[in-house]
Amino acid sequence: MDKSKEELGLEIYNDLKRDYINIERIDMESDDVFCIYADDDTLWKIFEDTINEFKSIEFDAGRGESHFLRVII
Repeated sequence: MDKSKEELGLEIYNDLKRDYINIERIDMESDDVFCIYADDDTLWKIFEDTINEFKSIEFDAGRGESHFLRVII
């Protein structure tokens, strides 16, 4: 049985939070795309550590929004 997006987001959040304590939240866009919100230093560290682990990982931010990483599994 597939996990709900909420359960998957919580699982990803908890996994990342162990290594990167400044993670603010994870927003699931779909079953295979999520956004990581954190301070810029934490986002850079996650990016550097995981660049080769995902199909795609990129920095993004909307006008007046927090910076985040968009990850495609």
